[in-house]
Amino acid sequence: MEWFALWNSIIVVVVMIAWGYPLSVLSKRAGHSPAIGWLAGTIGIVIAGPFWFMWWLSLVRWYVEDEPRIRTS
Repeated sequence: MEWFALWNSIIVVVVMIAWGYPLSVLSKRAGHSPAIGWLAGTIGIVIAGPFWFMWWLSLVRWYVEDEPRIRTS
């Protein structure tokens, strides 16, 4: 039983990181705090946080930069 709990804990941590990091990057690119994405991806897993986050992100104002980061010339 001990190995079963360890294995499940590892899976939960991997899923939290797999959801949290991309959501934090997306939140940062939208001009908001990356912590919002981390919270949605980690603690929010229990209450469908990534889906609520995407819904919220589609409704808020995005504060993007006027100039792109990559220069073509």
